Amino acid sequence: MTDDDNGIPEPDSAEFEPESRWIAWKTSTARRFSRTTTAEEEERAEPFESPRAFRRWSAQAARGLLDVQFRRPATTTLLPLAYILGLTFAIGIPIALAVLMWQVSAVLGVLAALVAIPLGLTIAAVVRLLLEFLVNASRLATRVEHISELADDLFQALSDVAEPVNQLSEDVRAVQFWRFRNRGPRK
Repeated sequence: MTDDDNGIPEPDSAEFEPESRWIAWKTSTARRFSRTTTAEEEERAEPFESPRAFRRWSAQAARGLLDVQFRRPATTTLLPLAYILGLTFAIGIPIALAVLMWQVSAVLGVLAALVAIPLGLTIAAVVRLLLEFLVNASRLATRVEHISELADDLFQALSDVAEPVNQLSEDVRAVQFWRFRNRGPRK
């Protein structure tokens, strides 16, 4: 033992990591966050921008509908289709109701025609609100998953730091800063 090492052993090259755990955690988080935003931007493609975009959307919607094991989310892909179907029902149900009532009697047909417009608007509003709720629930689930992954990464980084800190505290307790000597009585 020399004076330079002060009794502290040199770290093994396998144990020594020159990069800080915090920096590694930040870079992995930034990488994961950038992947999440690009995936969301890709899914927000407008199906009615061009014929090519419509074909691409149709293929994605078909893949989403045929994915019976739910391996990938198809919520945002299928939203335009669900909204168009909902609006079709919002228009078709009041018209069918008015025609049916008109066949029963003229008075009921007139009343059904008066109720048809508010009924159609109500159905369209309910469809829109339900789909927006679905979109917000999907976004919330994505964010919760992202936060859970961040918490797992943070826990792992803190666990990696806790072990060396515990070892260091044990080593500090083992070091004697002073020694009690059996001294003779003072004169």
